[in-house]
Amino acid sequence: MATIVKPAISFLNTDSDAQLITSTTTIVTAMTGNASYATPAPALAAITTAKTAFATAVANAAEGGLSLTAIKNDKRAVLVALMRQLASYVQVTCDGDYAVLLSSGFPTQKPTRTPVGVLPAPGNVSVTLGPRSGELHAVANPVPGAAIYNWRVTSATPNTPVVTLQTTGGNTIFADLTPGVVYNVEANVVGSAGPSDWSNPVAQMVV
Repeated sequence: MATIVKPAISFLNTDSDAQLITSTTTIVTAMTGNASYATPAPALAAITTAKTAFATAVANAAEGGLSLTAIKNDKRAVLVALMRQLASYVQVTCDGDYAVLLSSGFPTQKPTRTPVGVLPAPGNVSVTLGPRSGELHAVANPVPGAAIYNWRVTSATPNTPVVTLQTTGGNTIFADLTPGVVYNVEANVVGSAGPSDWSNPVAQMVV
């Protein structure tokens, strides 16, 4: 059974604004000029730009006001999305080498063993309204041994396209959905033996 070596990304949700800025700086510094990560995706410059914009928004939001706080939250979401992409790049690039993973500056998950056989479908999928109009927030219980989570949103409304996303964790936001339409959200996971079955659909109307 192969050992799964993965960066931890829970800090992206749990860090305070100041801590997230520090954590991002640490990772960018560690990966800058790091031969093991020659072509970061997204580029470190893009992450630095997003971090600077977030830091500026944090400082502005300290003056108070709903508008400035909303801008700060939007800038944080942009930075978090880029850091999730970078974590995926690090996981693929380190190729199971724990020392190389550590050199990225990302915190690490405790190494686990890949279960034999096809993984179970994600359990306890829940769907709530996202932070903005036209968004849904989907969450599923973690599945040990899952490398990828696939998500799909479908609707019985004619001409409504199927929306699909892929993440490395059991958490995602669907954007640009049609308000007033009821969508069904499903998830599956991919492990060493291939994809699991899809979870039971969960219905939610978008506003």
